[in-house]
Amino acid sequence: MTRMINGWTKTEMWVADDRVEEYKAAGCYLPPVAEKPTAEEKPKVDVKEAKETKKATKTTKTTTKKK
Repeated sequence: MTRMINGWTKTEMWVADDRVEEYKAAGCYLPPVAEKPTAEEKPKVDVKEAKETKKATKTTKTTTKKK
């Protein structure tokens, strides 16, 4: 089964592999490939570094008060 997008309604559907070309001719298309990183590709964040960044963000904020 192949995931396809209906060309008229823009809804997702599953099509048998032997009928993909038939659906393409009717105006359906394959969905774009998502660019999400997998678990192995995700960068590891150092907990200490994340806390320091959070502290720096809090201290640099300025508030304005109306008098």
